[in-house]
Order: sequence, then structure tokens, then C-alpha cells
Amino acid sequence: MSWEPAGFMFFSTIEGVGIFAMMMSFFRLKATDYTWPALFIILLMNLQSFVLRNDLNLSFLVPIINIMLFIFLLTVVIRIPIIWSSIIAIFGYLAFSIIQVLLVLLFFGSISHSQTSVINEYGGQFISGSTSIFLAWFCFKLGIGFTFDFERLRLRWEGTLVALLIVIFFLLFSLIMYKNEIGWYIFFFISAFAFLMYYSIRKEKMND
Repeated sequence: MSWEPAGFMFFSTIEGVGIFAMMMSFFRLKATDYTWPALFIILLMNLQSFVLRNDLNLSFLVPIINIMLFIFLLTVVIRIPIIWSSIIAIFGYLAFSIIQVLLVLLFFGSISHSQTSVINEYGGQFISGSTSIFLAWFCFKLGIGFTFDFERLRLRWEGTLVALLIVIFFLLFSLIMYKNEIGWYIFFFISAFAFLMYYSIRKEKMND
């Protein structure tokens, strides 16, 4: 029995939480208020990342899908306008990437050396993820970050637009998985789709 999938999921989850914590704290948003929805989406990110990297050799799609899922999470669950959600997700992802590269260079000397073994890869994920979580907590406690009136950039009919984008996004990637005969993988996209749509409809009803 290989422990690689379990190890990948565990350390990738730490990494994903680090990314989410960074993007939230930079804009003075409390990440712990959205722990369970964020963990659900992060776990789905890790599942699709594992398949794309190991089964399909499509690792270049991983950050694109992850950023899109974070945007949908911020828009649907946290109710941040989609423009700001895009800015926050991209900014947080880039900030985490910079921190990760710096830490990898510090501990391993080079990017290539950090990828020479599974232990090194997991070590890099753990160090960068846990460091980002600590930095996010530290910045939030000290009140370091940007504050904006998000509502000023909310588009009319944004709820409908977001729901439509979610449908298109998951249909496209479900089609990719179907073409590559990864039928069970569609299940994970359907789960994310159902989760986000549930929150989208729920929030719309609450606002009516």
C-alpha cells in the first residue's frame, strides 16, 4: 500500500490553508470564520491536483484551477464581490508563492533540489504552509493589512453571473476529465459545484 496519496493530501492541505490564510489576512478578513468551507474546497483542490500531476501530467493547470476555486469560495461563501475576490485570490496566491520560493531556496538551496525526493517536497510544503499560517495570524493580530469598501465594486446581477461562471467552469473541466477517461474525477467537480451552488442560492435567499 502506497502512502503517497495520504502524504500528498496532508501536506497539500497545510499548503492550501497557508494560501487561504495569507489572502484573507492581507485584506483584514478573519480566516477562522470560514474554516470548514475553506477546508472542503482545499481538499477538493488537493484531489484534483493529485490527479492532474500524477495521472494526466497536467500540472500546469493546477494553479489555474486552484485560483478559480478560491475566487468562487471568496465570492459565494464570504460574499466578496467577484472583482475583489479575483484580486484577493491572485494576490494571496502570488504572495504565498514568493514566500515558498524564498523558504525553499533557504532550506534546500535550489528549486530543483527540493524536488529530488518526496520527503523534500513534503518538507517544502510543510515549511511554507506553516510559515504562511503563522505570518497570517501575526499580521491579523497586529492589524497589518489592507482595508477596502468591497461593496463599491459589486456588479449588478453578480449572483447570476457567478452561478453561470461556476457552471461553465465545472462543465469545461468535467469534459476534460471525461475525454481522459477519469470518470470518478468528475465526482469531485460535481461535489464542489454542488457545494458552491448551495451557498450561492442560500446567500441569495438570505439577501432577499
